[in-house]
Amino acid sequence: MRRPSLQRRLLWFVGLPVVALWLGTGLWLAQGARHETAEMFDRELERTAASVLAVMASTPDVAFAQYVIGQGNRHEGDEGPRPEIVVRDRDRRVLLDASSLPPLEVDHGEAHFHTLQHAGATWRVHQRWDAAGRHWIQVAAPLHDRDELLWALLQGTLTPLLALLLLLPLATWLGLRGGLAPLRAVSRAIDAQPAHLPVLTRDDVPGELLQLTRAVDGLVGTLDAALARERRFTADAAHELRHPLSVLQLELDLAGQAADAASREQHLQRAREGLQRMERLVTQLLTLARVESLEALPDATALPLAALVRSVVAEAGERAIPHGIALSLAAADGIRVHGSEGLLAIAVHNLVDNAIHHGRKPGRVEVAVQEREGWIELAVDDDGPGIPEGQVERLGERFLHSGGSGSGLGLSIVHAIATLHGGALAAGRSPLGGARVVMRLPMPGRLD
Repeated sequence: MRRPSLQRRLLWFVGLPVVALWLGTGLWLAQGARHETAEMFDRELERTAASVLAVMASTPDVAFAQYVIGQGNRHEGDEGPRPEIVVRDRDRRVLLDASSLPPLEVDHGEAHFHTLQHAGATWRVHQRWDAAGRHWIQVAAPLHDRDELLWALLQGTLTPLLALLLLLPLATWLGLRGGLAPLRAVSRAIDAQPAHLPVLTRDDVPGELLQLTRAVDGLVGTLDAALARERRFTADAAHELRHPLSVLQLELDLAGQAADAASREQHLQRAREGLQRMERLVTQLLTLARVESLEALPDATALPLAALVRSVVAEAGERAIPHGIALSLAAADGIRVHGSEGLLAIAVHNLVDNAIHHGRKPGRVEVAVQEREGWIELAVDDDGPGIPEGQVERLGERFLHSGGSGSGLGLSIVHAIATLHGGALAAGRSPLGGARVVMRLPMPGRLD
């Protein structure tokens, strides 16, 4: 299968209109030349008739008039045919007969032209009366003389145009090849940079290719960022799963070597706990990878934030009760946010679980939803040890541990979700003595 060519396509799209214009121009020139030749031919017949009538009016001797007319209508070196001339008087007597055409009827009307066929040729005839109405003249010439003149004119005009038409494909091909050189340069730039991210949008890129190069640069940048996320996800997963897998393998080996049932059950319980932590880590890694791969919210809608937080806090209360942690919620009904219900539920769930995990046992966790300085704030306070000063500015980094057995991914997921919603994540000291983590979201409006 022949591969499509942009240059061939442009050659057709440029060449065909040019050829059509050439044909139209040639026809227009030919028609104009034909019209001008016909007018010039008719004016020559009119001038001949006027000259003969002038001679006839000023020369009473018919024989001398015939001689003068014959000499006046033949130029030096002119070997071409002379016009056919017939002159009659008012009584229709032939005064001058220099024509081989059949006699014509004397027309008393105005001067006019007409054509007739004689001896296999077409003749153009002009006939008229003189000003005094004494002499009637008929002047005729064969049309092939006019056709020869027309052909000579067309040869002089159309021959250069025909040569131009024959050279047009080569000129168009060379022009298109030079015009498409920047596109080939862009292709070579891509081929020349296979090892790193190419930058195609440069100062020497033509304006017509600027949108293309920007789109390609954006696409390559998006793909590079996606590959970087995949590489980072793979590296993080390999790093974080190495320790739980080693612990799990160790506990199972110890369970197999245990001498009594109590020791075996103890090692198996530790293995189950390690497996649960590993399952939670994998789930969080997959969630973080999915959130970071999103560029927009596919299911964004206006939703009541207080109702969503109330549902998450109620579900988290079942996990807080065994630890003696009291959960409280202060949320004003009517506050809406524009976002994904599923992702915001994950963010709230991680914030509350993070507070339960790092708070005192027994202790308190307070959740509040409020409007503040043009933002909607979701604040979660605990009474634990708080976030170390050196880690506040690094809030949201992957695997940032502040103590305990957490994976360090919970707040990273919250940070990614807040950023995706156009918001931010902040932390500080809680009035309860522990950490306060605040997720700020844009405020689309408030229900009446």
